[in-house]
Amino acid sequence: MLKHIPAVAVFMVSATTGAHASPADQADIAWIASGEFCEPETVLPLPDDTLLVSNVCDFRKRGNGFLTLLDANGKVLDWHAVEGLDAPLGMALNGRRLFVVDNNQVKIFRWPGYEPLETIALDTTVANDIAVSDGGTVYVTDTAEHKVIQFNPGGEQSMLTDEPGFAGANGIEIHGEQLYVGGEELWRVDLQSGAVEVISPDWLEDIDGIEFEADGTMQITPVAGPLVRFYTNGDIEIIGGDGISSANHGYSNSLGLALIPTGFDNTVIAIRVDDD
Repeated sequence: MLKHIPAVAVFMVSATTGAHASPADQADIAWIASGEFCEPETVLPLPDDTLLVSNVCDFRKRGNGFLTLLDANGKVLDWHAVEGLDAPLGMALNGRRLFVVDNNQVKIFRWPGYEPLETIALDTTVANDIAVSDGGTVYVTDTAEHKVIQFNPGGEQSMLTDEPGFAGANGIEIHGEQLYVGGEELWRVDLQSGAVEVISPDWLEDIDGIEFEADGTMQITPVAGPLVRFYTNGDIEIIGGDGISSANHGYSNSLGLALIPTGFDNTVIAIRVDDD
């Protein structure tokens, strides 16, 4: 089911301000998809402009989780494109290989077609989100252990840094030679030197979704929070409103849409993003 709603509230703040902001213009919601979602966690835009949604559907039960495929307009193409998962969380696509974090495992499927290829057991307690480099190195956050696990195409696992240091590690994304890790703060890791720095303002925490627009604007979604855009000039835009209660959002540069899964409301909300 699709609903079309005109707008949600937008706030603009400077990067140097605190948590308070003044209302400004209105954001444009393209569509809202609903129906048979079951605790949707992540939206992954695919190269053919379809959208893959992971549905946890009660993490306490095995085999309940599934992946749903939407078209670019939010119409459901297949409610159960992949089924029989335990609690699918983060997803990433590397070439023709789809990586899905599922109950402390990474399950790899061929894309398109979703043929199962491989399952990798992880040395994690609560594996959450995933990012894959162009060279095939895989990074997975472990929320309970406050760390990031990495493994190469050969499967050898290790911690990203010598000590766990990513409190509440949740969202993760690669941009250029930098790895971004969200949790209680937002960390930037230089993949060449290994240097780690905190780059989030004090008021931003519980970070789930991390995405980048074509011009380098960074998008953040805190758990159950709004969409936050960090412009390269230092300005910050906060997009929120009724029904915006984010999990791990996705962003499609080709569609110009930020795609918000709402695990509490069982919807996916598409917000048109102004790239001016």
